[in-house]
Amino acid sequence: MTASITDQVFQFGGFTLDLGKGMLSRADQPAFLRPKAYALLTHLARNVGRVVPKSELMDTVWPGVFVTEDSLTQSIREIRKVLGEDLVRTVSKRGYMLVPETEAVPEAGAQPIVAVLRFRNDGTGPADEAIVDGFAEDIINGLARFGTITVLARNSSFSFASHSPAEWPAIRSRIGADYLVEGSVRRQANGFVVAVNLVDATSATQLWGDRYQVEGAGLLAIQQDIVEEIVGRLVVRVNNAGLQHASRRPVTSLAAYELVLRGVALLRDPAQSDLKGAAAFFEAAIVKDPAYGLAYTYLALSRVLHSEFGPTCEADLEKARDLADRGIALSPDQATAHRIQSLVRLNMRDHKAAEHHLRIALELNPNDADCIEQMGHLLTMRGRPLDGLAWLARAIRINPLHPHWYQYDRALALYMLGEYLPAAEALELATRPTPWIRTRLAACYAQLGKMEAARRHAALINADGSGFSPIDYARTGVPFENPSDVEHLVSGVLLALGQRG
Repeated sequence: MTASITDQVFQFGGFTLDLGKGMLSRADQPAFLRPKAYALLTHLARNVGRVVPKSELMDTVWPGVFVTEDSLTQSIREIRKVLGEDLVRTVSKRGYMLVPETEAVPEAGAQPIVAVLRFRNDGTGPADEAIVDGFAEDIINGLARFGTITVLARNSSFSFASHSPAEWPAIRSRIGADYLVEGSVRRQANGFVVAVNLVDATSATQLWGDRYQVEGAGLLAIQQDIVEEIVGRLVVRVNNAGLQHASRRPVTSLAAYELVLRGVALLRDPAQSDLKGAAAFFEAAIVKDPAYGLAYTYLALSRVLHSEFGPTCEADLEKARDLADRGIALSPDQATAHRIQSLVRLNMRDHKAAEHHLRIALELNPNDADCIEQMGHLLTMRGRPLDGLAWLARAIRINPLHPHWYQYDRALALYMLGEYLPAAEALELATRPTPWIRTRLAACYAQLGKMEAARRHAALINADGSGFSPIDYARTGVPFENPSDVEHLVSGVLLALGQRG
């Protein structure tokens, strides 16, 4: 749907609603609604894409007058008779939504799909795992900046190691990659030896390969060379400006780089059990290289994360915001820096700033699955769950072996739309149900009327003795922009607990 600058003209499904003229039309032919139905459509148009609660509609259209829901239902029926059945959506036990034209989500089209497999660590032992994985992930990030290539995300591609050519066809069938990048890193006394190959996954033939011997921080310098070689062989013409844009400010200290990688490995722990340890790595990296932007960025992230999606105090959020600002100032071309600042701002309930930074991140790295997924979650938090689901679906296509939180965010968008069963099914995928997951599951089943399942999950919320408050979580733990969305979650939790609001 589009609207004029003055928000007086709305367009949806071929119809134009001109509030200045007091007219609804289609193809310049007027369409007639009675006054109450027209007022109802006007309020839905002003909130297009948002689920508008029945109580809000009744207060708006019949202010100060007691009417039953039958009056509302009759007006909705009249609107649907004029607009058609599909433009006004009923959300179970909640309200109605004027269906928007969903935001266009960038798609891959016929672009080649590339998977960077987990590189072999040919070093002295597991101590080098973080730097080997980090090197391969930086290649993923470099390749993902190009709109001419679709690069599968780390969670999917790192499920496979660069060990056996015999496995390459199976990898293609599992994650749909057309090309594979595989290689190894070996630490030597004075540096590293890196071997990289580009493979046609269909024929299991090598298209390009090279071997690099570098000293110290030279490991970081060759990443851009590798990206350019791969892109140059998959794309007929490579935009030199784009390649230059893909390069980042060089890290002056290999030790700082390795410390950040070790901290990031702890943040990726699904239990997030050692956030203090991760923060210590990032702080040590800043000491080694005070100009290393991503060290500040990830330190900001460690300040935001708290006991698996729990609330973060305002003082910690302000510190995280300042750290994220510092990370952006030092590494303005890093999508990760803007993505994490977006997450900080979302937790601060500054939704407009959160979307601003996330769109910058997507401009810098349009094929980054985590940025795409986070956009889906952000739009859901802004009251646009249909747009959110479209972005989430795109992220899952890029990252078919995605981390658990993709489904958790998808479940929340489904819940907002009254799709309680698929929301519950997504949450049931959790291998380690936490108190907040149990809370959401209980709300889903309660909204479905499956009270036995709702009460079973509600009874397990504090089975670990954590003292978790499901009501407090529902009221303050999810950064919804619209109060009606908060109340929707609260109502499900209260119903599951057998309490009244």
